[in-house]
Amino acid sequence: MADGCKGKGGKLAARVERLESAWSTWRTGALPKLPAKLFSVIPISIFFIVLFWVIVPIFGIRHVMPVSCYTVLFRMRYRKYSPPSQYLRFFVMSFIALGAARVATLNWVTSIVVNIVMSFMFVFMRSSQFNPRRYIPYTMLFVFFQLRPQLLDDMALEAALVVACCTTLSVAIAVMNIVTKAGRANLAKLHGMVERLADALDHMADVGITAGTRKELLSLRSDYSKLAYTVRENASVQPAVANLYDMFAMLAQRTAYLVGRLGCREQATCPHPPYLHELADLTRQAGGVLDKKGGDEAAARAQALLAKADTIDNERYRLFFRSYLHMILLVLRDARHPRSHAWRVSPLTRLRLMSFRKHLTLDSFELRFAVRCAAVLAITCTTSLLSPVNHLYWFPLTSFMLLRPSPNETIRRMRSRTVGTVLGCLVVHVISMLKLPLAAVIVVDMLFVAGRFMGTPGSAPTSFFGTAYAISMASMSIGDHYAIRMRLICLAAGVLLVFVINRLVMPTSDRTLFLANVHEGFGLIARYWGLLRFALHERVDAVTSSEALLHIQMIHTQAMAYARALPEDTPAEREQRKDIVRVLFCQWGLVCEMEQLSFLIRLHAFGADTCPKLEQFMQAAQESCDPFVVDGPLDAAKELVAGIAEEDLRYVLEQYLKRADTLAAAAAKVPELVSGRPGYREEVAEVK
Repeated sequence: MADGCKGKGGKLAARVERLESAWSTWRTGALPKLPAKLFSVIPISIFFIVLFWVIVPIFGIRHVMPVSCYTVLFRMRYRKYSPPSQYLRFFVMSFIALGAARVATLNWVTSIVVNIVMSFMFVFMRSSQFNPRRYIPYTMLFVFFQLRPQLLDDMALEAALVVACCTTLSVAIAVMNIVTKAGRANLAKLHGMVERLADALDHMADVGITAGTRKELLSLRSDYSKLAYTVRENASVQPAVANLYDMFAMLAQRTAYLVGRLGCREQATCPHPPYLHELADLTRQAGGVLDKKGGDEAAARAQALLAKADTIDNERYRLFFRSYLHMILLVLRDARHPRSHAWRVSPLTRLRLMSFRKHLTLDSFELRFAVRCAAVLAITCTTSLLSPVNHLYWFPLTSFMLLRPSPNETIRRMRSRTVGTVLGCLVVHVISMLKLPLAAVIVVDMLFVAGRFMGTPGSAPTSFFGTAYAISMASMSIGDHYAIRMRLICLAAGVLLVFVINRLVMPTSDRTLFLANVHEGFGLIARYWGLLRFALHERVDAVTSSEALLHIQMIHTQAMAYARALPEDTPAEREQRKDIVRVLFCQWGLVCEMEQLSFLIRLHAFGADTCPKLEQFMQAAQESCDPFVVDGPLDAAKELVAGIAEEDLRYVLEQYLKRADTLAAAAAKVPELVSGRPGYREEVAEVK
């Protein structure tokens, strides 16, 4: 008896300790950020309320469901610069969603077919594994249009509804762009990163190359890449400026690589601090091209420093200075002379087409999620279409909101949405007992809306406010008891369906995605070799080269994040984690040498008689990458390198071969990284 009491007392103490820890975390972490979060939600809530009262007087309360979709679009875009094409996209994509929904509601056959087709279209057009949620707004709009098929009989009225929503959205975003100066926000971030890069060079001059310096440069490399990818993926800066993000990201990557080659040991002093200070000043001056000023002066200064760098006696530092100055010159050249738009297919377009082909493979994140999304929408929307049950449309709505690209995230949403939905139902039931007048109910609903957009999407508080708003609105026509019962039934059905599909239909665990990233990394290296071969005969500008490098960087960063999070509880786990990280480092080392080769090609650092040998080497290296093998093609390439006269070029190729051998040795210890993907049973078992 006493032992049982002790056991219960221990469990109670553990729960109290967890609650105290959660309260402490919220008080020190979330509470200080609450005022800023409240301020940030004000524009979103105002937009929802304004659009709500634009739609209701003109079209009626039955047509308010798309308001939530356009509020999600506003939430995603109001802090970002939106070019004129973005406003046109609002209208075009909305009418595509409306037309597809009309066809889908004709009968059960078209419902299945159209839901499958549109799922693939929205996921492939809008999402990627680095930005997986971009499919949500327009897919959500497509689903919402299907929920009440009787409204689609009057397509003229629905088209007017779309025009009203898109016009309100466009005006609101345009106003927010002016008020918040959204076009300058990312530019200010880039200015800050340029300053950080210059500060890192000053720090190297003052205290030498330290572990902190390398850490800052690697952090900068990652930050530049993420910013460049984000602005290009979301079209969140002016097109003329977007290319500069790519080029400065490339500059940061090359700086981290070159500093890493200066030596592995920390150096207390720098052999040539004045030169590093000059590089730092030049970097700040080169940042002026972001504001379209000072480009010619910065280029002239870089040329003068390039001549001066030849006086440096330390070979490693001389190589660093010259390489850095060459990078600055290339950035300035491409900034002042943008790439021309030829009628033929450009290397950049070819690169993107090859990247899209990867989406069609079974290993791709996009295909796997598109299949799961198509299965959920086809089943739920067709069921809702065929059933006469009132408000069964909450079944496809709930299922769509539960499904997310990551199966593990979907499981978390099932838990949080269940808790939030149950609490929301209880609160609405209590409010209904108060018999509030209609005006008071609408005021309460607007408060629910404000709370809904304050929380993190998918969290229990967000689900609570969303459920409370939806049931409160529905109870005006069908009564709160029926609304609550249908909401809970649809939630249970949605959880069951999504759980089954999430687990059995092309599951994508973190490990599956990691292995796919490693394999894709080798495929991207092979494609990058193809781009370098093209560069031997045609000009490939910094934007094209940087976009290729950027995709590899994002793949590598995601894979490395998974590897660093692997458990280290046992000696075997620690050794395996070490081997996996080593493979990823070696893989990135190949990319670094290829990027150095890209610079030599663009600077014409070798004669025409070297091109045939170099192209043979490139072809051999490309053939050995996907799948990755060292024996065979690369053995013959070693003989080609010995016959190259230019010292810098020969050194880079020798380094590539050396890193390839190191990678082969590391991969031999973890063969699953370069072998086939896991079997279906393994994939199912890994979904938690």
